[in-house]
Amino acid sequence: MTTEHTDHDGSARHSNGRPGDASGPPVGDRLTRRRVLGGVALGTAALAGCADDDDGDPDPADDGSEPDDGDGSSDGGDGDGVPSLPSVDDPPDATYIPTHFEAMRHLDPIRAGEFEVEPMVTYPHQFWNVTGREVVSAEPGSDDDVHLMVAVRDPETGAVLPAETGLELNVGREGESKTPHAPWPMISQEMGFHVGDNVPLGENGTYEVEVRVGSIDARLTGEFAGRFDEPGRGSFTVEFDQAFRDEVVGGIHYLDEEHWGRHGALANHMAGGHGDGDHHGDDGHDGHGDDGHDGDDEHDNGDADDGHNGHNGHSGHDHRGEERWSVGEGHHRFGTYQRGPDEGEVPLAEDLPGRLLGEPSVADALYPATVVDRGSRFVDGDEFYLAVSPRTPYNRLMLPSMALGYEIERDGEVVAEGSLRDTLDHEVGYHYGTPIDDLSGGEALSVTVETIPNVSRHAGYDTAFNEPGTATYTIELP
Repeated sequence: MTTEHTDHDGSARHSNGRPGDASGPPVGDRLTRRRVLGGVALGTAALAGCADDDDGDPDPADDGSEPDDGDGSSDGGDGDGVPSLPSVDDPPDATYIPTHFEAMRHLDPIRAGEFEVEPMVTYPHQFWNVTGREVVSAEPGSDDDVHLMVAVRDPETGAVLPAETGLELNVGREGESKTPHAPWPMISQEMGFHVGDNVPLGENGTYEVEVRVGSIDARLTGEFAGRFDEPGRGSFTVEFDQAFRDEVVGGIHYLDEEHWGRHGALANHMAGGHGDGDHHGDDGHDGHGDDGHDGDDEHDNGDADDGHNGHNGHSGHDHRGEERWSVGEGHHRFGTYQRGPDEGEVPLAEDLPGRLLGEPSVADALYPATVVDRGSRFVDGDEFYLAVSPRTPYNRLMLPSMALGYEIERDGEVVAEGSLRDTLDHEVGYHYGTPIDDLSGGEALSVTVETIPNVSRHAGYDTAFNEPGTATYTIELP
């Protein structure tokens, strides 16, 4: 894999990919641009869903014609094993609608100790790594054959777990030696938080992936306390052949160009309602993330009803005060409406315990904060508990690997300050919190983003959440 670093002056410089991503044997039949444009979907369990719209009109990926790139830019597409896909020119510094829905093969979940691991595999594609405040484009290399991903969950609740520390994927032919890969923790509008990387395989055949799940660095509270303290191991197999390549490429769904780069997000079909272990794309909606509303969300208080026909609904405003809109194309849902309660990785702000102080935005991420009353299960003594739950807009995905500081002022004097601890709780979800002893109400609270989310990004998140800043609140007691 080749990474491209963009300097502040806009010039590009290249470096090698991560250590340990060794090339595999000679590559067999690869994906080509012709297959991208003319591939046939073979019943893929796709995030994007069907290759045709409800009215039967084929997507650009199906009719053999080249999708209109608009500005002519694309990601990948070197003609040597990577689909050539249009990309958004000059995207906003915010969450935005990409040019297409991805398609992939979802494999049956496996157990790895106390963890459940949900494997997914698709074509190799571009993503962006974040280190400190540097955002680095990771382009597929000429030897990369697949984009291999896993989501780690609690098998009891279905909750997504930030168990990226020490996670390792060892990939090779069944019965043969394996090549180790340390995948990147990532966020995707369609898949939520997961780990993944572009991986070389080689010739067609059956490949075995041995998974090692390491640990969760966050403090564990509630029903998660005392769990997940031992690494887990498991394995699954991947069939890599022409049928797979046709399947994942034929399932790509291109959006109308008018939507590319707009503020908004593709719906995440991976979150919510996964406690039964049957959450690999078969949810009674053909794996498309459809909730029967095709662009309308019944939880948006009627602000974005598009009549279920995929037309823009213009009513109300989103969290930035901009016009709210909602769109659906067949089973593909996207727009700026807020997803329903069971469609996010973290709870709705109004469902957090304690007194909600507000939900301000910093660099397009939302930061609802709440104060939980004295003596709760979150503290050892009789303190209040301050919880801040950063999330992406629209899909409510958690944002790990941040550093947040806080300061509380009363009558112009700082009475408390420090860092918030990353914490995973069955009720609050992934958040950052701390005990606070001295609160009387009316104090000024500021929460500062000192380190932006150091997680890799799929398209649509690459330009969002990348600036530090401060969210402000007024303390109200529960």
